[in-house]
Amino acid sequence: MLDRLLDFLREIWNDLIPIHIVNQYNGGVQLRMGKMLRTLEGGWYWKMPFADTMLIEHIVPRTERLTGLAATTSDGKAIGFDAVITYRISDIQKALLDVVDLKDAIADTCAGIIGTELSNAAWMDIIHGNTVESLTAACRKRGWKWGVEIQQVQLTGVAPVKNLRVSLSGHAHVPAA
Repeated sequence: MLDRLLDFLREIWNDLIPIHIVNQYNGGVQLRMGKMLRTLEGGWYWKMPFADTMLIEHIVPRTERLTGLAATTSDGKAIGFDAVITYRISDIQKALLDVVDLKDAIADTCAGIIGTELSNAAWMDIIHGNTVESLTAACRKRGWKWGVEIQQVQLTGVAPVKNLRVSLSGHAHVPAA
């Protein structure tokens, strides 16, 4: 019983105190009665108890790993790979208010762009790292929509794989005897 009371008091504590501190490595937005009031940088801010909500997020660079991706190159090689996306929030208002789940938006957007870009590239260009700049540029262009600056896209574990879908469909190339 006492544990429940302490949990309840802990939950409403943030609503009761009239000051909110934002750490230097974070950014945020202040909502009053559900409407955007202002953006927040590192420092302390006055807030109206029970009327203001502070949404806070890290704005320093971080990474997102995309695993188990596959594509077929322009020269017909089926490849498997992982991607590491390094990004930072550049527009905190967009990142917190214009998208439901920022990490999912970045992962889904970049996975699609990377697949498309690699399907237009040759196998030798991919394994020699010649596609990294174009992947980064394409993902960066899309990231601005979510208030994110994509700083770098890296491919890891790039290897040829057997394309099961092609094999099962009967379209696989069978050499003549």
